[in-house]
Amino acid sequence: MKNFGDAFILCGGKSRRMGFDKSMLKIEDDFVIDTMRSKLEEAFDQVRLCAHDRGKFASFGMNIVEDVHKGNFGPAAAIHAALSNACSRYVFVVAVDMPLLDINHINHMKQTLEVMVEKGQNPHALIPKCGEFSEVLYAFYSVDALGAFEEHLKKQSYKIRDILAELDVAYMPHEESCSFDPSLKMFTNLNYVEDLKKIDQ
Repeated sequence: MKNFGDAFILCGGKSRRMGFDKSMLKIEDDFVIDTMRSKLEEAFDQVRLCAHDRGKFASFGMNIVEDVHKGNFGPAAAIHAALSNACSRYVFVVAVDMPLLDINHINHMKQTLEVMVEKGQNPHALIPKCGEFSEVLYAFYSVDALGAFEEHLKKQSYKIRDILAELDVAYMPHEESCSFDPSLKMFTNLNYVEDLKKIDQ
């Protein structure tokens, strides 16, 4: 299994704060999913969707993997699905409400992981920091982390921070990400209707 190649767009969530399904957002008449796929295809061999319901996204013409653990498990179930269907040792996952992703930054994360692997370090994840916050839905995860996700979900434990606490996680410093974009716009989450204004800023 090669180290890199897979990226997954996570399309779960109930979009309560947005008021409508965020996975169907459009930017200038283009679906966010299509825009994100085009960007990610610059860096990955294949880009797939993780979703609760495969049929909902059939019109996008993308390969879709469904959550194995269905219910109120949140993004932990989506990451589990991505790792369960991985064709590379590390997979990049990003939430569908983070459309401003930066491919140069993602490639830098990939290169950072490559160096770590060459040195014999094999972290279960590489997660960038944004201030004190960890961007767990804009991160690389190793298939070696699958067992921990499976164990927690079986116990109905779905908090990602609890799962990560049991893993060897590498964090990319806030300042390192700032070197690509001081505003860290890449980590913008579209949670509310007013957040859509951030896209044009």
